[in-house]
Amino acid sequence: MNKFENKLILVIDDNPMNVLLACKTVENFGFRTISAESGASGIASLENEIPSLILMDIMMPEMDGYEACREIKKVDKWKEIPIIFLTANVHTENLLEGFAAGGVDYITKPFKGEELNVRIKNHIELAESRSTILEMNRSRDKLYSIIAHDVRSPLSGILQTLDAIDQGYINPNSEDFKEIIHQLKNRTKDTSTLLSSLLEWTRAQDPTKTILQKQTNIHLLVNNCSHLLEATAQNKGISISINIDEKINAFCDEVTIHTVFRNLISNAIKFTKNNGTISIEGQQSEDKVSIKVQDSGIGMSTEAIENIFEKNQHFTSTGTANESGTGLGLMLVKDFVRMNKGSIRVESAIGVGTTFTLELPVYKPL
Repeated sequence: MNKFENKLILVIDDNPMNVLLACKTVENFGFRTISAESGASGIASLENEIPSLILMDIMMPEMDGYEACREIKKVDKWKEIPIIFLTANVHTENLLEGFAAGGVDYITKPFKGEELNVRIKNHIELAESRSTILEMNRSRDKLYSIIAHDVRSPLSGILQTLDAIDQGYINPNSEDFKEIIHQLKNRTKDTSTLLSSLLEWTRAQDPTKTILQKQTNIHLLVNNCSHLLEATAQNKGISISINIDEKINAFCDEVTIHTVFRNLISNAIKFTKNNGTISIEGQQSEDKVSIKVQDSGIGMSTEAIENIFEKNQHFTSTGTANESGTGLGLMLVKDFVRMNKGSIRVESAIGVGTTFTLELPVYKPL
C-alpha cells in the first residue's frame, strides 16, 4: 500500500471550479480530499478532522489566505499542518508574506498535476519527520526527568545512610543496623531494576530496533516469568495460578514479550497485599491469543488508568509493602506490545484489583 494513500488534503478556495480541479487532481494520486470555499469555513472544518496538508488560495474575500494561515497556526493541534499556497501572484513580497504567515510552499496557478503531487508528498513527509523528531525529544526529556527523580533520590538516601555508618553513628551490633542493611539492599535492588528498565526503554526508542517475531509458546514464556518472580511473591504470601494451555502459541518476539509479562506480573505482585492472589489465563481464537493477568490488589482510579500508558505522564506509586515504582515499566509494555502488532487494555477497581488483557496475533500479520 502506498504510504500516501488516503492521506487527507484540505482544499480552501473561494472559486468552486478551482476547488473541483484541485480536488480531482490530488484524488487522482490517491489522496482523500475535503474542501471549503472560504478561510473561515476551512478553519471550522478542522474541528471535524485534521488533514495531512492544506492547499489554500491566497486571494479570498473577508479572510484571505494569509490571515487564515495565521489563525490556523495559533492553535496547537493545528500548527504543524503544512500549508501550501495556491496563487497566480508571484511577486516576491507576496511570497515572503505567505512564508511569514506560516506557509511552507507555494504553487503558481495554473499548476501541473505532477508538480502538485510531488510538492504535497514532500511536505507531508517533512511534517511527519518533524513530528517524529519532536516526539523523540519529548521522550528524551521524559527519560531525563525519570532519571533525575527516580535514580538520584534513592541513591542520595543510600549515600546518606552509608555516610552515617561510616561516621560511626550506627552501632553495627544493634538490631537497627541489621534493618538498615536490609533496607539498603532493597533500595539498591530497586535502583538496579530501574536502571535496567531505563536501558530497555532507551533501546525501545531506537527507530532502527528490530524484533524477531516467530511462533512462540506462551505457556512456557509465562511460566518462565512466573518462576523468576516466585521468590518475590512468596515473600508476601501471594499465590500465582497459571491457566494457559501448553499448546497456545503467538506470533511474537520472545524477548520483548518476556519483558511485557515480567513487568505485568511484577506490578501485580507489587500492588497486591500480603496473602493475595494473582491469576494468569490464556485463550486462543482463530487469529489471536488473549492473556489476562488479574490480581486481587489495591486497584486503580479512573484517572490512574487513563495515565499509566501515557509517555508524557509520570505515573508513579508505592507498592503495598512500600516497594518503589515508576510508570516507566508500563510505558515499555505499551511500546513492546505495539511493536509486536498486539494490543493491551486495563480494567481496575479500587480495593478489588486490576486486570491487564494482552492480545497478540496468532499468525504473521499481512
